[in-house]
Amino acid sequence: MICFVLAAWLTMGICNCVVLGYRITPFSFIDVTMISDVFSMMDIYFNDFQQILIFSGLIILVILIVIAFITIPRMKGKLHFVKASVVVLISFVVVYVMTILSVKTTLIADKFTNLGTAYKNYGFAYCFANSVVDVGISKPDGYSESMMNNFFDDTYHLDDQNIRAMKPDIIILQLESFIDIGRVSGINTDIESIPNFKAFEEEYPSGWLTVPAIGAGTANTEFEIITGMKSKVFGAGEYPYKTVLTDTPCESMAQVLKRRYNYGTHAIHNNKARFYSRNESYASLGFDTFTSLEYMTDVNYTQTGWAKDDCLPDQIIKALDSDEQQDFVLCISVQGHGRYPKDQLKCDEHVKVTLDSGDPELTNQFGYFVNQCYEMDEMIKELKIRLDEREKPYVLVMYGDHIPALTFEENQFTEGSDNQTEYVIVNNIGLEMEDRDIYTYEMSDYLMRGLGMKRGIMQRLHEAYFSPADGGDEKFKDIAADMQYDMLYGEGYIFNRIQPYKATDIKLGLDDIILESVEYNEATGNLVVHGENFTPFSRVLIDDTRYDTTYVDTETIMVVPETEAIQIEEGATVEVAQIDKDKHELTRSNSIIYEDNREEE
Repeated sequence: MICFVLAAWLTMGICNCVVLGYRITPFSFIDVTMISDVFSMMDIYFNDFQQILIFSGLIILVILIVIAFITIPRMKGKLHFVKASVVVLISFVVVYVMTILSVKTTLIADKFTNLGTAYKNYGFAYCFANSVVDVGISKPDGYSESMMNNFFDDTYHLDDQNIRAMKPDIIILQLESFIDIGRVSGINTDIESIPNFKAFEEEYPSGWLTVPAIGAGTANTEFEIITGMKSKVFGAGEYPYKTVLTDTPCESMAQVLKRRYNYGTHAIHNNKARFYSRNESYASLGFDTFTSLEYMTDVNYTQTGWAKDDCLPDQIIKALDSDEQQDFVLCISVQGHGRYPKDQLKCDEHVKVTLDSGDPELTNQFGYFVNQCYEMDEMIKELKIRLDEREKPYVLVMYGDHIPALTFEENQFTEGSDNQTEYVIVNNIGLEMEDRDIYTYEMSDYLMRGLGMKRGIMQRLHEAYFSPADGGDEKFKDIAADMQYDMLYGEGYIFNRIQPYKATDIKLGLDDIILESVEYNEATGNLVVHGENFTPFSRVLIDDTRYDTTYVDTETIMVVPETEAIQIEEGATVEVAQIDKDKHELTRSNSIIYEDNREEE
């Protein structure tokens, strides 16, 4: 048991060390719950030899513990279970009481505003253990129905303004790790790395965006943008997408726009649907459709394995054109994601990057990152052209989700800080909004108020209580936490005053995967399947058995046997399923019964 406990803590400590090598946020319990996502990205972060070493090390560790259990001499004589139990109980009580006293006297904290700083101040063991038990939002002091009613009454009148709401298509585009590298001293480029974004900043409302994470935490930036809620009132390192939002409807811009203005609501992400449980949490947030990587075609990839963002303009325009109503589109990009390769540049060099330090590994890493930002910047130029060509009113909000997971020296940022990115609100409706530095959880109120729209309760709380001058006062922070608790964990008293939100019956992919016919090619032994809207992630099922499938085009896929011909009996049920990289099934097409049309000899 001693060896087992020692091995467990040692393994977690090593995991923390490795994680900090690839991102700035330390290893916490929420990462354990995302283990399936970790396995899907192993090829990006570790080569084959490293993966073999990792799994071999874990296997050897288990074997050693088993051998120790078998071979270590057992204790002889009487076992004092009562005394031992008393010692364990006293030890637990002492540790528990001392921890509570330390928190009460502020010697240590149990709520971490910055996870990385907390790990440095209080150590890995305490912070990781805290992340295990600290989940969700604690019940507020004095929580009651009257408390929620008072908050509602203080904000209700804010939606009674006689302002004619502008109702353009609204596109939120979150750009992975996107920043202006010109903000960072010691890093030089031969040309401007994001010329289009910077030109947009000169023409349209823009400013600094203070985000809740550094080097990682994409989902929490996204969560704050569309809900107006603060992610840091949840547990240490928690992602609400992975916890409460998997089964609890939540107020969001999508929910409010759908309810108040009958908007269509669409989410797009050129990564797998199950990452951060988006396939479940997006339903709770009110999205009608979710187009993930598994439902996209013509996708290009970086040399490190991430989907490039040049596919996103097509997907956004397709979502906007999918119905006759105004649309709210949330699009999450992935191209700028790490790991950033050290050994060579591994990308097309549009921008020449040099470092004052001359460090060759860092030069390769920054060179790769900057060139991904350049290509993402070209994508947003194309997107604006496509939106303008539609000649329909639109607002396009673009911002980086956090700084990249790269090594930055203290005070290396000459403009802004390491928890700030840039945002810009491109539009064709003459939107008059002041340039302003904001927090991510301010964005929904800032935007909807600028459009003269009726808002949700969280947005109205911002107008009633938030003080931008000092980054929000304690009263606002407490009230926001109280409201989030009531909506997501409490009795839902606020829903006695407003209509409760409902999860949508979300549809994965805009277009149905349709199966039309199946042909057996006797000459080759191949099975040819015809239909509509196939993608490289489409797999043929015969009587629920999956077969390796070759993608030909959106209307044709094939089962090509490596050795023996496919054996399919007349009357077999054939379907097509969308299968992600981790072999999870997402959706299925209609089914057809196979009819053997081959002529008998």
